[in-house]
Amino acid sequence: MMLSYPRSLARLGISCGVIIAMSQSSPAPVKSVFGVYGQPASGHDSIQVTEKPNGRIGVNLRLYFSNGHTCQLNKDGKWSEDHVAIVAEGLDASRTCKLNLFFENRRVLLKDEGLQCAPVYCGTRGRLDDVSLPKHEREP
Repeated sequence: MMLSYPRSLARLGISCGVIIAMSQSSPAPVKSVFGVYGQPASGHDSIQVTEKPNGRIGVNLRLYFSNGHTCQLNKDGKWSEDHVAIVAEGLDASRTCKLNLFFENRRVLLKDEGLQCAPVYCGTRGRLDDVSLPKHEREP
């Protein structure tokens, strides 16, 4: 089947429009998401969110659970629509860790997609899914 020149150009234009739309990145996060959530003191739950070069966002978390079990993760993610998305090593290559951080009302909420992160980054009693911490207010 032979396509006409105008029809080919129209299809090319549509394809280019789709590629451009797909390549556009999400808007940058608001500056208020950066900072420390929880208590920055040793032995207390904390999540530090930092701005890094090239649009990366650093997430350093330490959570404490019973019998000395902890969750520890220090990874970079990227801003995706309305949250930070981290993709990291999972139990195996077919089950990657996908951890999302949502920010609302001066709190951070963790979502461990498919519950694949906690087995790698937490002790037996630790969890990442649905953990929520308030933003730490610096003392004057």
